[in-house]
Amino acid sequence: MAFNTLEYLKDGKVDFVFRCTPYDYEHLIEMVRKSPNRIDIINGFLSKLKVDLPSFCFSVIYDIPEFMDEAYELLNINNVTPEMLSNLLSNSPLGLKVLYEYFDTLVLNKDQKYFDCIVKYAFKINNRELIHQLSRYKDLHIRYLFMSYLIKNHPEEIDKIYDDITKYTTSITYEPYEQLTFLEELMNPDDISKLAVLLLTNNRENDYRKLKDFIIKDYKYNYLASQLLKNDIIIDSHTNRLLSDSNTLKKEQAFREDADILFRTSADYRFSLYLSHKTMISQELLDDFANRLKYFLDTPREDTQKSSIFGTQDERNLESIYECGLGNLLEEWTQKYMDLSQSKEYGFVGSGTTCSCYRIGDYVIKLVKTKWSYEDVICPNLYLIAKNYEEIYLKNKEGIVKGGLEIQKYLTRKTDNIDPKCFGYFDLELDRLGYRRTDTLIKGSCGENAMLLDTYRDADCLNPEILPSWFKKYPIVLIDRDRIYPKDKIYVKQLRSGY
Repeated sequence: MAFNTLEYLKDGKVDFVFRCTPYDYEHLIEMVRKSPNRIDIINGFLSKLKVDLPSFCFSVIYDIPEFMDEAYELLNINNVTPEMLSNLLSNSPLGLKVLYEYFDTLVLNKDQKYFDCIVKYAFKINNRELIHQLSRYKDLHIRYLFMSYLIKNHPEEIDKIYDDITKYTTSITYEPYEQLTFLEELMNPDDISKLAVLLLTNNRENDYRKLKDFIIKDYKYNYLASQLLKNDIIIDSHTNRLLSDSNTLKKEQAFREDADILFRTSADYRFSLYLSHKTMISQELLDDFANRLKYFLDTPREDTQKSSIFGTQDERNLESIYECGLGNLLEEWTQKYMDLSQSKEYGFVGSGTTCSCYRIGDYVIKLVKTKWSYEDVICPNLYLIAKNYEEIYLKNKEGIVKGGLEIQKYLTRKTDNIDPKCFGYFDLELDRLGYRRTDTLIKGSCGENAMLLDTYRDADCLNPEILPSWFKKYPIVLIDRDRIYPKDKIYVKQLRSGY
């Protein structure tokens, strides 16, 4: 912009603001806020822009005390960034008003920066009311975040805020006139495990033991083992050299004291313990665990597995499933479907880009690494697609699958010798049902994606007798439950091949 924008604004000449690019828009806000004459400039444009460009005006004036009333009038809490909230609390009387008026909205925001801003402010000005409110907050993840911050940054305050910090990891707050319940809510097992180890590494050993005993008693599974033994990499910011964790020995000793029970109750680390920490665990437990995993580890494979420092492929497949918290469920489903099977055979079936498959009697268990699709519905239930008897997927915040399990019938009949017209019938029927596929059925780069059911009566259909005659003769099903989308949906959520 060749003209003096600040002078234009001061004189009430605001038409150019409507033509600003996003970059110019942000730059203009910053220029006004940093100007020594900002009060005069704002007075020149505020009345002319606050109706048509309220977000622009608010972004300029939100934490300037002289414009507190106007800022409150223009406030849209959804447009307040963590940086804005911090500036509001530091610079304007409006900050505390906004904080209390929208307390839950701000504290519970998915972006933790809002909480961090609030808790730092509370301790900075020693606002005891706000500190107390956060320390007993109804959402137990928020309470964990508060406790974690407290232990790391203000350990001298722990015993002032809590008579016993370990008591406050449930929904009970011990406040006067609190209405108690027989079914108290428990803190997330991941959060409470992190909290326990944080107490240990910050010289609160008695609190650690108290909380550890509570976790073992009241939680079926926990994350104590991984928190104690899975050390984070620490890098010196000046030299870029690896540093040792001064608490490593303390954490290892804590694990040794309870190795067997922590092995049995680990939600995510049992396989890693089995591979790397056998000397700490009783042989009876190791033998039992090995027996549970024999279906995946004692399996002859046509491809020769190459062992590396990261283990064999089967070991890496299992470790991934255990680390994402699905190992215990894998054990349960394996035993369940082996018990249901007439055949007791088991072994490696095959693998692709997204999963590895193992036969368990009459069924197949798929250890899922990811899915090409990250639609809300990964795959519809259609008779043209192999039925999942069980399925679970874990997704990240973008909806991308980061691990999962599927159980299907073990199929042996290939589509090699069927009439090629049937594949055309398959696509026509898929279209009639309202879907399309973006993957091959046969002769794909990653192998065959279609098999034949033992009988059409096994199809995922309430009344198989109504199915088309071609399907009854050649019951083709897609075995990879992925890359099936509504046919009218142009833009689909699908990973690129290099993901």
